[in-house]
Amino acid sequence: MLNTPTSTKSRDRLLRSFRKGFTLVELLAVMAIIAILLSLASVGISRIGKGQGVTAGLAIGEGLLAQARILAMNQNAPARLIIHGDLRDQIPRDRENYRRMMMVVYQTTDEEGRIIPEWKRAGSPTSLPKGVYYSPELSRADMRAGGVLPEARHQLTSDQNEVRQCHVYEFNGQGICTTPGAGFVVVEGARPSGARQPLRGVSLDLGGFVVLKNGGTTMIRDITQLSTGATR
Repeated sequence: MLNTPTSTKSRDRLLRSFRKGFTLVELLAVMAIIAILLSLASVGISRIGKGQGVTAGLAIGEGLLAQARILAMNQNAPARLIIHGDLRDQIPRDRENYRRMMMVVYQTTDEEGRIIPEWKRAGSPTSLPKGVYYSPELSRADMRAGGVLPEARHQLTSDQNEVRQCHVYEFNGQGICTTPGAGFVVVEGARPSGARQPLRGVSLDLGGFVVLKNGGTTMIRDITQLSTGATR
């Protein structure tokens, strides 16, 4: 049977669709991330004791960053980990989500390989353990040189009106972090209404890691350097 121009185009379109699919390695990586998140949920994140909330929060952050990197490479387009950063304590749900809700968003490409500007949400948002907050003040754009991580407005839920200012970690289509050396720091403590950060006290716990260029992470060992910048 001879190939017609129409059948050839259909076949090429189908091949492009297959090339955009997940590889076995990527699927295994995503399954590993899901397993980590499910294991955290199974022990009851809301009941995690002192110190363990920070550990769980860092594990969640690492898993979502890995998911963002895999999506970026798979789509050959940018993907981001975004974190709710809009202080709106007068709205109960925003008070609950502030610096705790995070999710992965990504862009795609058209048939010619051009990036489509629209950001898509990858699944549902994930929250840090209760009482644990992301700290943009301590999560510098470069943990050696300082600097502020980028921010952008994103739709966090299916509600088109729920667009909030978010802190952003981005990977390009090659899976490279666009802010290599950036920190990801979380703190545990009580946050009074209207306060941007949890109060510093004897019970405040914190921890963090550095995001490498290739998307890997390395823990921040000298935690005393972070605690000196915590809010009083």
